[in-house]
Amino acid sequence: MKAIYLLFGLLSANVFADGHLSPPMTAHYGFSTENPAAVVQNLQTLMESDCGKEIPAVISLNDLHFNGGNAATHGVAFNYKSGKDLDKTAEIFNTCAAAQRFLARGAEITEPEWQMLSSPIVAGGNSAESNVIMFWGIKVADEAKYVASYKKMMATQEEEGLVTGNYGINRIISGSINGSTHFAYVTASSMGELGEGTTVSFASDAFAKFSREVAPIREIISVNTTFRVMTFN
Repeated sequence: MKAIYLLFGLLSANVFADGHLSPPMTAHYGFSTENPAAVVQNLQTLMESDCGKEIPAVISLNDLHFNGGNAATHGVAFNYKSGKDLDKTAEIFNTCAAAQRFLARGAEITEPEWQMLSSPIVAGGNSAESNVIMFWGIKVADEAKYVASYKKMMATQEEEGLVTGNYGINRIISGSINGSTHFAYVTASSMGELGEGTTVSFASDAFAKFSREVAPIREIISVNTTFRVMTFN
């Protein structure tokens, strides 16, 4: 939560002067806590406040459960339609008493581990239940070639009925972790569905072809699985 305070403080100068030119953005904040129940309560209190209801973002709290050696236990993601909405959120956090209390309480119960700003460049699927999310942190040398191959693979898998959740790729704008330039993800309604879906997907001819095509231009940096705790639309 301290990281959220720092970023919103820096953004008070209105980074995106021409908001309509800004792409969709997601601000990610990873933190550790020994009191997850207090984190949930703190976020709920903010979102039930008048200014919390004005935040122009879809906000999700995630349990970063299978996280390798990363010290973060949880993450909050603010999904914005544009940089203009991020600017408005920064103004709310800098002026609203409820938001200030949220940040102050967050500083007491959390320890910041990382922060990142990304933008979606591919998004697909139409599942309403994204309770489990698998992320691949990747380093891509040729974005256009990688995205074209990825889209071709996913189109084939959709035609074959192999896609049950949502999927996509985000470009990392700022705050790269371990040299990642992008991350890819898939979602599922449960861990069982995720396991079944990835097993079938990885065994497909489309995935094998995709893997061969992108091998010279992609390096997998990390693989993590998270659980959705709550979402505010």
